[in-house]
Amino acid sequence: MLDKDKLLKEFEKEFEIYKQELGFEASFDELEEEFHLKDYVLQIGFVGVDIGAQIRSRIIEYFRDWLSYLNNLLIPNPGFMGSQTEAKLFNSEEDKKRIWSLIQLGMKMSSYHSYAGLSKGEEAQKNFIDESLKVWRNKFRPGISEIMKRVYEGWSKD
Repeated sequence: MLDKDKLLKEFEKEFEIYKQELGFEASFDELEEEFHLKDYVLQIGFVGVDIGAQIRSRIIEYFRDWLSYLNNLLIPNPGFMGSQTEAKLFNSEEDKKRIWSLIQLGMKMSSYHSYAGLSKGEEAQKNFIDESLKVWRNKFRPGISEIMKRVYEGWSKD
């Protein structure tokens, strides 16, 4: 049986050690608010040996989950009426440019995540965490929220 409290305390303790080692600015609470780190640790049931990889993987999962959806708005799946219907809501060039800019932003963060992991450089890992939080809060999430509001409103019409 998984002791959730014990696991979460271990995770928060290891997080603080990792934060001190790398020196990133983002707090546990900020990252938790945006990326639900606790749920992720509880879902997998352990604190990783490389907690940094675990944290960065959770962060990038949020960006990557949206990339295929955004891509389907630009290039809808011809075998799924839902994606074709939603894509029609974003027919203007301005809409397509806005969606493409979000894809570019998500891909930038995705490639940065891969680079930080492959390079094993602490500076890249530190910067990835801080930049991800900033990009997610200030650009990506607001852009996705705007799109999803329009999609919801589109599906809400009779």
